[in-house]
Amino acid sequence: MNDLTIVFNAYYSEKSLLKVLANLKKFKIIVIENSLDEKIKYKIEKKYTNVKVVIPKENLGVAKGYNLAIKLSKTKYVFLNNPDIKISAKTITHLLFCAKKIKNFGAISAVYDDEKMHKNYGNYEKKLTQSKFLSKNKITEVKLIDNNFIVNKTKIKKNLFDEKYFLWFETYDFCLNLWRNNKKLFIVKSLKFKHYGSSSTENKYKKIVILSRAWHFNWSKFYYYRKNFTYIYALTKILPNLIKATKNLLINILKLNKFDAYVSFIEIFGIISSILCIRSFYRPKIKN
Repeated sequence: MNDLTIVFNAYYSEKSLLKVLANLKKFKIIVIENSLDEKIKYKIEKKYTNVKVVIPKENLGVAKGYNLAIKLSKTKYVFLNNPDIKISAKTITHLLFCAKKIKNFGAISAVYDDEKMHKNYGNYEKKLTQSKFLSKNKITEVKLIDNNFIVNKTKIKKNLFDEKYFLWFETYDFCLNLWRNNKKLFIVKSLKFKHYGSSSTENKYKKIVILSRAWHFNWSKFYYYRKNFTYIYALTKILPNLIKATKNLLINILKLNKFDAYVSFIEIFGIISSILCIRSFYRPKIKN
């Protein structure tokens, strides 16, 4: 596939990457390995000659990682992903085919094979003027896609990811900006893939990842609403998180659940930092 680059933004995700890459040998692939672990680069590139593993100078997070990969890619289309998925080459090939059929699209994605817990799209679904092609593939316009989507580089030159995000909400922000700039978002309901959800990083780093996600989810949520709507509206959206985290902190202190109490504290820390307009600074710390 000479016109598509598949990107994986990873952090100690060797096992997940080796699984997902096994079925994608005919594609150009870039992995941004934010752990900075050269051993992972060596193992993956030795096994898969179609894969280039990039070791940045620092942990870039998702937004900066995606921007770097987009700039490094030499193809018109780029498929952006986390490693915690299972997707076939056939699905990707057909998704790209659909992308080429639709003009002025900002992003296009397949959908989760199991949508009972949550979907990778949202806000609204707009039925398109039906054609045989659209009807057959169940293509629908939406306002939000959360990761795992193809973009056309020529359409997003002025709309890369906001690098103030490190983790969480960067794809929401990216898609909202595309939509506001009249670049439409589409899902192809006839194409499915499996999403395992927050499982790409190795288990031995589980606690560190939990803490990082706790801080960044809350920081990024407030920043997203403050940036795209108003400060007051952002406060109304984050207040339930603050109340819940404070309640959980007190309960876990009383129950002597030290780690759970610390997670709640980190959540509050992230919320307060964002409310005070302090930049995103919390980073996972792993000693090798």
